[in-house]
Amino acid sequence: MLHLLVAGWVFALLGVSPGQAEIPIQPNFDASQFQGTWYVVGVASDDQGFLDSKDNLKMPVVLVTPLANGDLALKFGYSTPDGGCQKVDTTFTKGAVDGQFSNNALAQTDIRVASTDYQHFAVLYVETQKEGVRSVWLQLYARVPELFPEGAQKMQQLAPQVGLNPSQGALLPSSDQCAGAFS
Repeated sequence: MLHLLVAGWVFALLGVSPGQAEIPIQPNFDASQFQGTWYVVGVASDDQGFLDSKDNLKMPVVLVTPLANGDLALKFGYSTPDGGCQKVDTTFTKGAVDGQFSNNALAQTDIRVASTDYQHFAVLYVETQKEGVRSVWLQLYARVPELFPEGAQKMQQLAPQVGLNPSQGALLPSSDQCAGAFS
């Protein structure tokens, strides 16, 4: 009994539960409302590559298109250091529940639209598995290239549940480099 109590306290102190934290998925997720242009205005992750470069990143633009089979086609536009815009196409493969996806090409084993109002913000939870190393990510999407307070609040509430703290996050500055990438 004492071992269970001690284990419970350790997990509580670490901010996680003994099982994997219950990561929410947007109830009644509607891909048709989620489609369109989004900006990645904020990111938090325990991924070392992200942590090493987060101060130099700029806000990507994302075009989301739902596919007939339930997958999502995404086109990302990333600002490059030379002033250009790198475009990347990828597909989020539909999971067992609406609003849950995966992307094997990017080693993203669990992608969840954790919360969205469809018109202003979305918070995505992403889990990656690369070379045996698991990383978690939270991404704050917005319909315009600026922070939406309710979305930021939802992300801040979810961060400790997935084991992330404020020092692992970054608000990404906007860039005009990819502004018209998908028009």
